[in-house]
Amino acid sequence: MKTSDVPIKELAAFIGVSTDTIRRAVRRGEIPAIRVKTALRFDLQEVFTCMRRNAETRFGTRSASALGGESRPRAARNAPVW
Repeated sequence: MKTSDVPIKELAAFIGVSTDTIRRAVRRGEIPAIRVKTALRFDLQEVFTCMRRNAETRFGTRSASALGGESRPRAARNAPVW
């Protein structure tokens, strides 16, 4: 996959968020974007570098796992709630 000139819809699908979330992050300066006329384009390498830097700033250098370094399994999503 080419890492530069990725459109906003592709980036949103790749990360798993909405296009509005991407636009909000660009306005806040959280991820870099290149404007081509009225469209936004992204370099994946730069976006992931900025996202990693933002996460380290907010949460420290630890990974996104539970205390003790081991991940906890998520609750079953389809489990009935009675």
